[in-house]
This record gives sequence, structure tokens and C-alpha cells, in this order.
Amino acid sequence: MPLFGPKYNPIVGLDIGTSAIRAMEVRPDGQRWRLHRWHQAPLPPQLLTDGKIKKSDEIIKFIKDFFKEGKFSTNKVAISIGGPSIISKKILVEKMPEMDLEDQIALEAEEYIPFEIDDVFLDFQILGDMDDKMAVLLSACKKDLVNDKLEICREAGIDPKVLDLDVLCLANAFETFIATPKKKGKKKTLPKEKTKGAKKGTKNASASKEASPTKGIGSAATAGEKAETIVAFANIGSQTLNTLILVGGIIDYSRDVSFGAKSMIAEIIEQTGLTMEEVQSALQKPAHQSTTPQLGEAWENTVKPFEEKLASQIRQSIDFFQSSRPSKDKIQTILLSGGVAAIAGIEQRLGQDLGVPVEIFNPVLKLGNDGKTPAPSAGQAPGFTVSLGLALRGVSS
Repeated sequence: MPLFGPKYNPIVGLDIGTSAIRAMEVRPDGQRWRLHRWHQAPLPPQLLTDGKIKKSDEIIKFIKDFFKEGKFSTNKVAISIGGPSIISKKILVEKMPEMDLEDQIALEAEEYIPFEIDDVFLDFQILGDMDDKMAVLLSACKKDLVNDKLEICREAGIDPKVLDLDVLCLANAFETFIATPKKKGKKKTLPKEKTKGAKKGTKNASASKEASPTKGIGSAATAGEKAETIVAFANIGSQTLNTLILVGGIIDYSRDVSFGAKSMIAEIIEQTGLTMEEVQSALQKPAHQSTTPQLGEAWENTVKPFEEKLASQIRQSIDFFQSSRPSKDKIQTILLSGGVAAIAGIEQRLGQDLGVPVEIFNPVLKLGNDGKTPAPSAGQAPGFTVSLGLALRGVSS
């Protein structure tokens, strides 16, 4: 019997980054997911202002053309946000019914959010009980960031139904393809998402609780149970590093920082005279296979220092996480995704530097394929992790 039931409707996972746009559409196929459509395109630099996409006729036309080229079967999309303007933090509050927490969350947020409450959308996810308290994942994002993305999509003729956080997309993909399977039971339907009219202290345009990937990943049922596994994620794009840590399948820590591969790629282009596409292709081969002396020097002078800085950023997140936990609670694995994950051998070098096994997180390769849609290459696939996590959020009618 299919996993998803007759009311499942497709949705396109649209990842609008700062250097590229990626989109993926999947289909339920028996007991697994199958790739249906995917598309990616580099984002022209003139569409960015201070590293952010600016709302303009050019970006609207770009997205409209992008969607047409992708030949997707629906104009309904799930989009995500990330970066330093996003605050996501696990907090402990007094135990109370969920409806009461909705009224209380704005007051609780003022202690943890470094922005004016009136300037942000707030959302929360109840993680479970911890001793005599209740663990809650509190998320806040700037209203202008959310509204600009929603308006760009709508003016491009597509219909944003779900708005999620980048880090929750990682958790969603992990739950679906990597985590310990849960016992069979009635699957909850995925509610349609409200993407406007958010009010302070209430649920808003971000991921709905019922569809959230933060419940039931792995084997621990509540935040207070003994954790069986501690897994960290590092998703590295052009300008943002998303880090996420799951304890027993429950989100315990997340952090977004302004750090990415854009400056590294630009330096290599300047040193070698190669195009961006040529540099990205060359980095997927080991340094000793470099065909030009300049590229070999770039590995030593540019790639190696970048990886050292990346390790430092990941270590800082791990230190923040472990500073509030018993010393015996150690991260067992770091899963690496994003475009940077395609750099040849990066997982081994980061693992040696951090003293923790590092693996490439590539759930796209676990999708079924009917042979009609060529899958992304091994070098392209890690960049689609957020897009896939969004595409899994199919909307039920």
C-alpha cells in the first residue's frame, strides 16, 4: 500500500539561494520517494544587493523563466529561509497546553530574540518534556525577509504554500531517508500552510507544527529521554553555513552564520582565469589531479585555508552545544551537505581536523528513478538537500 494515500498533492521545493536557485519535485512511489523533476540555475550577481536578493522586475522574470524551464507539474511551492536574520533556539518553559503557549510565546521570545518583536514573525515547535519543564524550539525571522520572498514568488506566478527554515529541511530529509524507521501507524496529513496574516505571538508563515520534521526523528520520543545518537549537520552554501544538532532525533541546537564558499571561488577564479563552472568541476577532483600549476597552488593557498575556517565554524557550534550538556554526550557523526560538500575529500580532511567522523549527506541519491528524469550528478546532488527537504512537504487537500 502506498505510504501517502490518495490525497497527496505534489509541491515543488524551491531553494532560492544567493548564488543559485534549485528546485525539486518528487513523487510517492509505493514505499519510497521517486524523483520527478529538478532544475538549477546560477543567480546573476546583479540581482543581489549586499549579498541579498533584491525585489525587482529582473528577479521576478528570472524565477518565472526558471520555473518554465523546469517543466514542473504544479505552481505550488515550498520555500525556506536561513542566514543570520534567523534565530532558532531551544528554550524551556512551564508546562502548558499548546493553545496557551501560542498566547505566551511572544512574551517568552523577548528574552531570547535580539530584534524588536514587532519586526519579526515568531513560530514554535514543542519538542517534549524535560524534567519539570517543556522544551520548545523557538524560531524568529525578520518580517521583511519573509514578505520579500513571498511577494517575489507570487509576482512570478507561483504559489508559496509552505515556508520553512533551512535547518528544518535538513532534519526533514534526514527523518525521511536516514533515521531509524518508525513503527507503522496512521500517517498524519500535511495541512495547507498559511503564508500571510501572521501576528505577533501566533503561528505564522513558517512550518506548521503537524508537518514539522522535528518530531519522531530517530528513536527518542521526548526531549528528556536518554539520547541514543547525537548527529550534527553542516550545510554550506555560497554565503551561509547552517548548523543543526539532533539529540535522539530531536532538534537541540541550530545556528546560521554568514560564511560560505563565494569568496573562495572568487579567489580561485582570479588566480587561475577559469570560469565558475570550471572551478566547481575542478574541485570535484583531488588536488593531485589538477591539470594546471595555478590550480594546484589554489588548492594549497585557497581551498585549504577555507576548509580550516569551515572547521573552526563547525567546532564553534559544537562547543556551544556541548557547553550546556554532560561531557559524556559527544557528537557521533557530522553530516555535510550543500555545494561545498562536492569538494573532493573534504569530509576526510574535516573529520581529521574536528576529531569526529564526517560523512557527505546526500539523500537525493536515495530517490527512486523511472529512467525518464536523469538524476543530478554526484557533484550536484549535495546542493539539493534543502530543496529535497522542502519537496517532501507535499500539501494535502
